[in-house]
Amino acid sequence: MLRFHTIGVDRFQQKAKKPVLLGGRFRGNAGQPGVLRYNDCADDESYNDRGCFHRVFFIAFPLLPMRNFMTDFKNPSGGREPDITGRLRYLVPFHPKRHPHFFTDILVIGGGLAGFQAALSVDPSLQVLVVCKDGLEQSNSCNAQGGIATVWDKDDRFARHVEDTLMAGGDLCDRKVVEWVVENGPPHIRKLLEIGVRFDQTAEGELLLSREGGHSHNRILHALGDATGREVMRGMIAEILKRPNIRVWEKTFALDLLTCENRCRGAIVSWTKQNERELIWAKQVILATGGIGQVYRETTNPDVATGDGIAMAYRAGAEIRDMEFIQFHPTVLYIAGSSRHLITEAMRGEGARLIDREGRRFMYDYDSRGELAPRDVVSSAIVRQMQKTNHPNVYLDISHKDSGWVYDRFPGITEVCRKFGIDIAQDKIPVRPGAHYCMGGITVDLHGKTTLPGLWAAGEVASTGLHGANRLASNSLLEAMVFGKSCGIHASEEAFPQKDDYRAEPIENKPVSGGDDVIDIADIRNSLKALLWRNAGVVRTGKTLQEALEDTERWSRYVWGRQFPSPPGWELQNMLFAARLILRNALRREESRGSHQRKDFPDASPDGGQTHWTSQRK
Repeated sequence: MLRFHTIGVDRFQQKAKKPVLLGGRFRGNAGQPGVLRYNDCADDESYNDRGCFHRVFFIAFPLLPMRNFMTDFKNPSGGREPDITGRLRYLVPFHPKRHPHFFTDILVIGGGLAGFQAALSVDPSLQVLVVCKDGLEQSNSCNAQGGIATVWDKDDRFARHVEDTLMAGGDLCDRKVVEWVVENGPPHIRKLLEIGVRFDQTAEGELLLSREGGHSHNRILHALGDATGREVMRGMIAEILKRPNIRVWEKTFALDLLTCENRCRGAIVSWTKQNERELIWAKQVILATGGIGQVYRETTNPDVATGDGIAMAYRAGAEIRDMEFIQFHPTVLYIAGSSRHLITEAMRGEGARLIDREGRRFMYDYDSRGELAPRDVVSSAIVRQMQKTNHPNVYLDISHKDSGWVYDRFPGITEVCRKFGIDIAQDKIPVRPGAHYCMGGITVDLHGKTTLPGLWAAGEVASTGLHGANRLASNSLLEAMVFGKSCGIHASEEAFPQKDDYRAEPIENKPVSGGDDVIDIADIRNSLKALLWRNAGVVRTGKTLQEALEDTERWSRYVWGRQFPSPPGWELQNMLFAARLILRNALRREESRGSHQRKDFPDASPDGGQTHWTSQRK
């Protein structure tokens, strides 16, 4: 039988005369017995600096030590290969007696479009907590320059969008998923218009549609020229802040998913500002943490994209698949010493040409679609042309277009390039590929449900079957909306039958000894990023992949054996998890397909389109 014990209380709450539960947090007088009751009001309104009530610390006994698990990788035939990832289950030590607790119905981890869409789709009678690693406007969704692909024009057809997606995906897409996502596009666009998202329009007031690589029809909606993501997120954030059942924690690092009896029960998080940890208990958890671009030296992703969601899901036992498929955006602004800025695919869609150092337009040497070929084709062609010309980049040229029109169509890119002395309407823009999007991730079904009960996933962190081996341009925001909504709806359905149970599960993770010598976290991180870019970039070989895997495993052995006190160490540990998943899958896939290009296996294998390499901890 379990008994509750009050073991601590915030000393700042001594005015309260009754124990209070509000938004899942308990509070009461110091020394009060551990009887936890509902009450609708409090006699004081004392808040901490996060705008939340302070907590009573409590726990149910007895505690069960956390088991350590070895890791297995599954191959398509169902066999298993032992792995050496070690016994790391949780990144930090914790004990329920030592940390505050928060209870909610639905926990959403991630503050991009998929996470916000999921939160807004949860039944309003349920309480939702959204945890953001950074601020509300720091995500890949906010950075999206390109648009949202959807069938909007009367002359376009769902079947065309489906076929374009399947062709770009290298025969690895799930047709059922593709058809479902494509057909759900227009209703989601109408919803965005209803909440005030301002898409670009024609002079006649119709939505302006453009074309990007791999699309057979004009079906890309943009906003503010080249700031679609920021405008869409502006509308979503405004909606989030209106909902009384949704609260948002910014600057909060999600460390690990809490699991008990093979079910996801919540997460342990750390407040970045105070470095204080908290245990969040939820009936259902939705992961929408974005991508893994920061494992590569050249990337369009923000600093927060360190693969946290994939790593924590993997440690918790969820299945991960297709991690070898990393999309490299063909046109990333390349100026030595500067940060990398994406040059949207829409620029090529509007007629920009790719030329080499000699001014020669080269894309038609590689594909009959020229600059409008899918991203994997264009990136591969650019790398080959760079090698042919012995030059570190190629150039994007749109100088044949009217300069006023160029500045109006691409205001963000105009401003970025101007800082480096480049006039995009007159000068050649130096570009080269950079890591942009991960097609692989946490395996989910059509509802967004993972293989771990109680856990859902949407957005880039999920492997839905939509993108296959290569994502079609501007399909990612569409997927985020469709799967985000599906997660919110179906997680609500599963949460409803679950009774409120304000009890901490008997889980702990003990401190580990050793590792007193200092590790240069930044040096290992930079070395890992350079290694992945050099050995597992646009073009790969078995030799380079094996060398990278050996180096990564060596770093992992002494990095994973430590318990770091702050985000830089946790991010490094997560990046090593993500890197190993990429490298091991890339070694296994002995063919070239989509974004996975093996120089030693240049052709697609006959059965490769039916093969998904999966990884799961057991």
